[in-house]
Amino acid sequence: MLTIPQARFTEFLSDIEPSDTTKSDASSAHTTLRNFLKNEEDFKEYHVDTFLSGSYRRDTAIRPQKTEDEIERPDVDIIVETSHTREDSPEEVVNLLYNTLKKKYSEIRRQDRSVGIETSKADMDVVPVIKHDGIYFIPDRKHGIWLPTNPPGHTTWTTETNKTAGKRFKPLVKLMKWWRREQPTSDKKPKGFAIECFTACCMDYVETYYGELFVQTLEAIVEKYEWYTLLRRVPSLPDPGIQSNSVTDGMTADAFIDFYNTAKEYAELGRKALNETDPEEATELWKQIFGDRFPKTERSSSNSLLAPAATTQASFPDQPAGPKRPTGFA
Repeated sequence: MLTIPQARFTEFLSDIEPSDTTKSDASSAHTTLRNFLKNEEDFKEYHVDTFLSGSYRRDTAIRPQKTEDEIERPDVDIIVETSHTREDSPEEVVNLLYNTLKKKYSEIRRQDRSVGIETSKADMDVVPVIKHDGIYFIPDRKHGIWLPTNPPGHTTWTTETNKTAGKRFKPLVKLMKWWRREQPTSDKKPKGFAIECFTACCMDYVETYYGELFVQTLEAIVEKYEWYTLLRRVPSLPDPGIQSNSVTDGMTADAFIDFYNTAKEYAELGRKALNETDPEEATELWKQIFGDRFPKTERSSSNSLLAPAATTQASFPDQPAGPKRPTGFA
């Protein structure tokens, strides 16, 4: 007998899903920007295509945090394929995109590999890329080089991993991301996609109960990466889209150890919640993990262990590519 039924977790997952309004705002914001780039007179000759990337495209986003003005503003990643080549300066490519978008947007910043834009509807990260021999490359202004990347491959990998996990991978990722938001560490890393990769590497692909699935994933992280913390090293997780890349590049040993220790603390708390026989006590323990949005009482009529997380999918263009299974993690 489960102290906290599956329906409580599916209710929670539905609650932390981006709202229809949030998705509509995101769609409006990115559509406006993409149309502008497609038709802007000085950028037309460089424009090849645009498509979405990031957690919204992969359907692993959680509801955005409220800003100081109490507005929930989503983050949207937009890839801009250009006609530039690897002979072109990464600095000049980013600058051209920045100067073009500056004609329309006032809240704009030039970043090492992209252009950041803030609007009332969404925060957008606009990334210029080139395609060479079927491989996408992203400019790195700081080092003056082009780096291989594969955003469409990330999307396909996430979709295929979710299928392999009985459609429980994406909901579990959302639980992991919400836990990370509620229990922040001193460093913002690992970022969202790295969390997805850690989850794919450590989750149980057979377990169906989300409470057990979440706790087991944290416990697997603790067991798998203890050796790295003892040696003060950061594990290398190959990028599912580009195996030569690592999604933990740029993460310091201190940041990883902080993440590891937090995972260990909440793995123990989660196991305690699973073992608790009193529903009220168990609920309070889950609230310590996930915050006050975790429901106090069950308002759903179904408690089937096989019930999938309630999610809604925005209508984004599909760009299939990349590996089909979560393999190769260290």
